[in-house]
Amino acid sequence: MIKWLRSISKGLLVLLNIIAVLALFLSYLSTHISPEDFSFLALFGIAYGVILVTNVVFIVFWLLVKKRLALISTIAILIGFSHLAAYVQIIPHTEKPTPEGQHFKLVSHNVRLFGWYDWRHNKQYRDTIIAGLVRAQGDVYCIQEYFHNTTPGVFDTKQKLRRQLETPYIHEHYTNSVGMDQKYGIATFSKYPIVNTGRVIFKREYANACIFTDINVNGDTIRIYNAHVASIRFGDHDYRFMDEIKNAESTNVKPIFKEGVSILRRLETAYKKRAEQVHAIKEHVAECPYPFIICGDFNETPVSYSYAQLADGLVDAFRESGWGISNTYIGKFPSYRIDYIFHSKDLKSQNYRKLPEEVSDHHAITAEIYWDLNP
Repeated sequence: MIKWLRSISKGLLVLLNIIAVLALFLSYLSTHISPEDFSFLALFGIAYGVILVTNVVFIVFWLLVKKRLALISTIAILIGFSHLAAYVQIIPHTEKPTPEGQHFKLVSHNVRLFGWYDWRHNKQYRDTIIAGLVRAQGDVYCIQEYFHNTTPGVFDTKQKLRRQLETPYIHEHYTNSVGMDQKYGIATFSKYPIVNTGRVIFKREYANACIFTDINVNGDTIRIYNAHVASIRFGDHDYRFMDEIKNAESTNVKPIFKEGVSILRRLETAYKKRAEQVHAIKEHVAECPYPFIICGDFNETPVSYSYAQLADGLVDAFRESGWGISNTYIGKFPSYRIDYIFHSKDLKSQNYRKLPEEVSDHHAITAEIYWDLNP
């Protein structure tokens, strides 16, 4: 009887292990199939971290119980090793000295409107963010969820940034405005002259944006794409529901189902919008005559269709010189790396870093970009 129970238990565990492996393969598949065609797969991509850990637990368990069965999850993880490398860099990269020749330091940060709506502390919030950007010692700053109040003395951001970052050249694009003086959008601040500007057009979407800024670095023109693509746009009730689930406070099945469906629909809509917007960016860069960088807040994890599209043919600065998981999102939704610095292969990058400040709901990221276009 005991032997029979052991056999049943072992069979059940093997079955569960196979299900975990299938989920892992579905997360890999999600990077190849557009959410515009089949959005359900994208959920496996966002759950990659949990699925990966589940498979690692199975590996450890089988190594203790029956070593041969540890191969089930080990082989599955190795098959998708490229996804793992985009998710986490195990070997730390040592900091390299500033390269000789043409180079500049890029900083990208979603600043959450500099805390404008935190009425009691917004100026402190703004000044703390700006102080962090100053400490980053960048040459070019790409800012998402940028806010500027045009009324003098009310909530100055533009001139403070220009002055404290020592960046006389600015390219702004506003997606929204309230009361004629409150401007919301995206901006690139540069220590180098801006010689041309423009925008990637997103169809049917005006709350998000991607701008491009051509800068002249000692005679060489480099194009910088600064993007903020579609967010999930959870409401306060969605976050309250997630908190309740997290703390096991919600026990009523009907509200759980209703709120769960609402969240899944928001995720589905966002996946489709991001796929469309990333396609627009990739189409634009295909015609770019200069070496280029694509950076910003993409609201997608490294195991996703949008990330795979962006990374195709480009270099991910994190994979080039970062380490750890480098989760950049700090909000209530599970923390992932959703902010990126990509660049064309005729550029090089080093010293990728996630800055430690946690004032916004995103960490700032930075990397040194260098090149030798005329060896």
